[in-house]
Amino acid sequence: MKKNFTGEMLDDGQCICGICGGKNKMGGLLNPMSPKPTVACYHCMIKMSAEAQGITVAEAERRKNETMRVTHFFIKLKMDEYVAATGRDEYPSLEEANQVLSYIMNVWNTFSPDEKKAFEKEADLAHLFQPVAMNWQYLLAISKPRRNELCPCGSGKKYKACCVAKEENEKAEVEKYKRIDTWVIRKAMNLIAELTENKTLNFGKLLEFYFGARRLADARKYGMTQQDMEEFNEWLMNDYYLNDEQTPFILEELLASGQLSDHEEKLVTARIDAPKSVYMITFIKKGTGALLRNVFDKKEVFVHDIGFSQSTRDGMTVFVRIIPAGDYHLLSGGHMAYPANILDGKLKTIIKAYKKSRRKDNINKFLRKNGHIFGKLI
Repeated sequence: MKKNFTGEMLDDGQCICGICGGKNKMGGLLNPMSPKPTVACYHCMIKMSAEAQGITVAEAERRKNETMRVTHFFIKLKMDEYVAATGRDEYPSLEEANQVLSYIMNVWNTFSPDEKKAFEKEADLAHLFQPVAMNWQYLLAISKPRRNELCPCGSGKKYKACCVAKEENEKAEVEKYKRIDTWVIRKAMNLIAELTENKTLNFGKLLEFYFGARRLADARKYGMTQQDMEEFNEWLMNDYYLNDEQTPFILEELLASGQLSDHEEKLVTARIDAPKSVYMITFIKKGTGALLRNVFDKKEVFVHDIGFSQSTRDGMTVFVRIIPAGDYHLLSGGHMAYPANILDGKLKTIIKAYKKSRRKDNINKFLRKNGHIFGKLI
């Protein structure tokens, strides 16, 4: 990062401010996603924050200090948890600590600004932060031992006779479920074709409902992209209700068709229970999958998807469906990953709609029936 700002970002946390022109303690970057962000000193950042909030500079600095107090406490508490999980007495190496810190900050960033402000009013934060579950087991394998070394799980066995065998079995089991899921999708697409042919489904009206008249007019003029059709088929298969049934129409038809194996039926049932939602990628395990934390309920799961782990990076936001498959979790359909700040100004609207639509039985019909709108919003 620093090499991109030669002469602006200095050593010891100093900078040449792009606003006041002075040499001061660095405060941050303005417009970090632009081709040429502006380096701003701490004092200018505080002044801009005060102006934006309509408060005094002293009050803005007080709030900044409170934010730092809460953030640092969360980092310290979770870093101590990680050290305890490793069974070591000392903190990890700098490289490992940076990876753990990145994971901790990604989890922290799943909290909304309103939630963070509520934390700042609390004197005792430990009881709030200790229940925030972290999946340390995926970080413990950051640096794998050699096959003949002792397994880090503490079993006393060699790595090749212990966890490496578990990892190979896990990979085979995940691949089995992916093949089953592929057959479920094929059968669903064949069923949609049959229902369209016999006039049970009006494909034209469904396209107009999903895309909207303006987007559909553009598609007719310039052509429908492959991604558009993948998103539409994903919605039609998983989230379309013919009238006001309790189960998405195509999935219900699949269950009633009698053409599903036991494993396929379980995956279809899992789809029924899993609407798309907004997730933050908190940790990438290259070549295996990623940890994703739901921005609504803060629950985190590890999804097995090699392509996903290689095409995205932690800290990004995704709008996906996560399906439990046996003891594992898979991603359904295509996905797009976005920088976390893409949700600025939108997440509050999404969470408000989510809370308004949530029912006592914990089935969120709003997310299921209108999930494609969230996809467009992101």
